[in-house]
Amino acid sequence: MKSAMQPSYVRDLSGSPLLAGIPPAELLLDSATARTLSVKNREEIYRQGDVNQAVFCLLKGQVTLSRVNHDGASLTTAALSAGEFFGDGLDGSVEAEDTAKAKGAALVWRAPLKEFQVLLANHPQFALGYISMLTQRQRQMQRRMEGFAFKKTEARIAEAFRELSGGFATRCEHGFGQHLRLTQQELADLVGASRPVVSTMLNRLREQGVLGYSREYVCVRRIEDIELLIDS
Repeated sequence: MKSAMQPSYVRDLSGSPLLAGIPPAELLLDSATARTLSVKNREEIYRQGDVNQAVFCLLKGQVTLSRVNHDGASLTTAALSAGEFFGDGLDGSVEAEDTAKAKGAALVWRAPLKEFQVLLANHPQFALGYISMLTQRQRQMQRRMEGFAFKKTEARIAEAFRELSGGFATRCEHGFGQHLRLTQQELADLVGASRPVVSTMLNRLREQGVLGYSREYVCVRRIEDIELLIDS
């Protein structure tokens, strides 16, 4: 990963309203060694088992988090979009519990743990925004668990699309805010289903013209149909 030169990195923070909301001079003072990192497609930002040393914020692109069990089986636990923070260590844990990997080219802000703690202490609005983001992520996990128990797989897939897109707040030329760079297996992990089942449902939705996809991304074409599936 290539580090951007200081102090210009503060100009790259538009992907994170929370970081961009801190006056540049104060941000440079409180996080003097923070950097923005240009990450290549499929490049690891950190690996499960690494010593926790920093907190990260995704500024541009997409990042997946995954875990490997003792048998070597991998499970995708999250797909992050611009503005989201990730990384372990603020709770005192020594080792990272997951692996963070870029999906496509990405731009990531990295701050040492101690400097991030200083930002939280010195900037109450930033701290409140960060807490709010963590609370929203917890609610998403709770909704996902509820979906595992009560919703059909097709509805869980539709809900995952909406969640990962930021609620369809913005749309691309095909109707979607961004291409989701997810493989069928990664999507299957996120919705608690097998890859063959997810593949069958994606094929059905593609035939209906609801979405398009390749091996590396999904693009929703008819958002209204996806919204109807969520409540099915």
